[in-house]
Amino acid sequence: MAVQISPSVADVLARSTIVGTLLKLPDGQLDRTLYASTDKVLKALGGKWDRRAGGHSFPFDPTPKIADALGGGKVVSRQQTLQLFETPASLAARLCELIEIGPNDICLEPSAGLGRIVHAMAERSPGAIIAVEIDSDNASELRKRGDPMTVIVDDFLQQASEGLNATAIAMNPPFTRNQDIRHVRHAFDCLKPGGRLAAIVSEHGFLGNERECVEWRAWLNDRNAYVESIPAGAFKESGTSVATRLIVIRTEA
Repeated sequence: MAVQISPSVADVLARSTIVGTLLKLPDGQLDRTLYASTDKVLKALGGKWDRRAGGHSFPFDPTPKIADALGGGKVVSRQQTLQLFETPASLAARLCELIEIGPNDICLEPSAGLGRIVHAMAERSPGAIIAVEIDSDNASELRKRGDPMTVIVDDFLQQASEGLNATAIAMNPPFTRNQDIRHVRHAFDCLKPGGRLAAIVSEHGFLGNERECVEWRAWLNDRNAYVESIPAGAFKESGTSVATRLIVIRTEA
């Protein structure tokens, strides 16, 4: 959904200061309504208020995106468009624990975002990590993290499965329009014999009546998938309350 930029908000953004990945609003206190409107635009662009830093922090240099937004007079929510709801660190660690990542594994994160799951993988020192990320800004930040990995900037669903050949996959794919179902099924095709996959998926796939959901449940059952519900509110810090489940699937050796 597009967020319109009013002339008063445009003026505030034009007078703001950007240092690296931090945007600081102009000196002086904005009235509550103007601040709320400005904050809404900055959040749609990918920013988050950082009280300690005294500004809105971005995962990238926001200068070009703010310039584009000011030129167009509106901004489309980056988080909603990319479905970027970061995996809590504890949940990322659990995914990696469930697939028992070890030093001989080739790990794959099919929609790496800003690297929460990739970092949990790296802490287990696997043989290799492949991170696929559709957004070039996110991919740039992934490379800056310092975790050893190969970053592929592309839509994961456009990647040939035989070119990835992973032994361990941990993932938190986008959910809208059953994208999680398609991502998991494609990821499963990227596993070597004896490989393991752990994923966070939407509750909808287990309840929906459309054909894709019915076939998804049968597909999971045929592969003896392990399924558990994730506690409500697990993604609150990431800005969503969507109900989720965790699944684990293994390929035959």
